[in-house]
Amino acid sequence: MKFRGKMIDPNCIKQFIGILGCMTKLGKSCILRITTTDLYFIVRESQTISTSPLIWCTLDEGHFFSEFGMEGLSTVDNEIYLEFVAENVARTLSALKVSGTAKSVKIKLTKKLSSPCLTFEIDLPSGSNHSRLVVHDIPVNLVPRRLWNDYVEPEVVDPDISVHMPQLRLMKSIIERMKNLANMATLHVTSEGLLTLTVETEAVSVTSHFDNLHVEKQKEDEASVTIELKRLSNFLAHEQLNPQKVVCDVLQSKLMHLNFLSDSYSLQYFLPGINDQ
Repeated sequence: MKFRGKMIDPNCIKQFIGILGCMTKLGKSCILRITTTDLYFIVRESQTISTSPLIWCTLDEGHFFSEFGMEGLSTVDNEIYLEFVAENVARTLSALKVSGTAKSVKIKLTKKLSSPCLTFEIDLPSGSNHSRLVVHDIPVNLVPRRLWNDYVEPEVVDPDISVHMPQLRLMKSIIERMKNLANMATLHVTSEGLLTLTVETEAVSVTSHFDNLHVEKQKEDEASVTIELKRLSNFLAHEQLNPQKVVCDVLQSKLMHLNFLSDSYSLQYFLPGINDQ
């Protein structure tokens, strides 16, 4: 199996760093699936609990990479599945974050003495007409073919109601304050574009209202789901990814599904309702 990609656009490099950082902070390990057209990052909080939160991110190869080549397991199964530990990426991310002026970033699958690796080669300017090459190796495990079905693309959510999310920075700020009051909150949306988030304790009840939201889809007049605030807060910490829009799907009592959408990537977060876990 072979994989090699090169990024030269500063905006693409910055966006890739943000997405990789998001993936590594939301789970202990991450799956990277490589096909001829797309890269996928897959994070599941627990591999043994099917209802655990799931993050699924799709990156358009043509947008991010000026050069791209891969050879999968076989001509029939022309894909590569790699698993890496999140903490092993921290040092590479630190180097990438200071590479705002990088001439290029190359990523390739390499074979080292101890294990296969994802090797990052960061070409940094260093004085006039000189450059400095910074190399980081991230150990990876090759996921065997028999386990690929554990990482199939999630089924399309058929929500009761789907609305565009309010400003994420504001939403994050409210959730941070609510976390100090309770561990969970009830998200409620209506067909009129009203979204409320409510926490209730023995001492207090607090509700935040967002109205006039665009309704993407509706099967019911209203829907609600109770979710864990810490998990939602951790995900919304990455609002700096600057998606063009964020759609929130609610399946009554069962699921909150957030979809970050842009021309070059989509990032989905599946957060099961607490009563359903």
